[in-house]
Amino acid sequence: MVEEVSGQAPPPIMSIVVPVMNGARYIGATLDSIARQQVAGVEVIVVDGASTDGTQDIVKAHDLPNLKLVSQIDRGQLEALQTGIALATGEIVMWLNGDDILMPDAFRTVIAAFAANPHADFVYADSCAFDEPVGALYYAAGIRDLQDWDHLLFYRQLYSECVYWRRAITRYLPEESYDLRVYTDYAFFLNLRWGRRGLWVDRRLGAFRMREGQNSRAFHERERHEYRRVKRDHCRRIGLSPMRYRIFQIVHAPWYLPRHVIRPKVERGLRKLRRILTADRARKIEARAFYADWLTPGD
Repeated sequence: MVEEVSGQAPPPIMSIVVPVMNGARYIGATLDSIARQQVAGVEVIVVDGASTDGTQDIVKAHDLPNLKLVSQIDRGQLEALQTGIALATGEIVMWLNGDDILMPDAFRTVIAAFAANPHADFVYADSCAFDEPVGALYYAAGIRDLQDWDHLLFYRQLYSECVYWRRAITRYLPEESYDLRVYTDYAFFLNLRWGRRGLWVDRRLGAFRMREGQNSRAFHERERHEYRRVKRDHCRRIGLSPMRYRIFQIVHAPWYLPRHVIRPKVERGLRKLRRILTADRARKIEARAFYADWLTPGD
């Protein structure tokens, strides 16, 4: 069932799909981070997995111009995500989990990037993570120039809260993938981006919430199996045999390692040195601004 929560708006330029299940504690802050972008022409599609904790009431209370709520029992996050994408009408689509946060001016940055680069199929960026109970803000590893083969042969992931793509390039995964719990994002974005033109922007567009009960922790015992399965399924789709996969991995390693292992470590080390030399003033100021001026408290 699709419920129009707010009034009709002009045709959207962007659709934000928000899968959520029993996310009452955090969904308000997530939706607030969308509203605070203050960009017209944004459609928000919340796909709720029949929550029982009041999530739907919180969604309905938000006065976003073009908000839709879908509430139904589903077979996991992937089905919820693809249900929302199928309902999207914006030219640009984005997947925002129901506990993550958009950073300031994310939408303007993305719209400008697509406008300046009409041949780009998707726009992506580095992410950050935040731990609200302790007031901490962390930078994730940099992923600029992440190519298809980097993504498949090794594991350097696109961050779902920092990826925007043209709806016309959407590729759906089959129902057999709906049982994924840990590597849902890896499977979806590996399939979506294959052979497409990506554009990295030098701005952290979203923030991943660190909390108890996340799938990566709750289904830890499934990690290795799902990781191998996602790679195997994608190799089958593109006609890459196990032997060729291993050969490609060996050949590609000298190209991958300097860009996505050594460079991120050097950048992380430089940031750490700068923080030590400056008594971490810049990061403390950034964290205070994030928590005091931007993030709506989850509790």
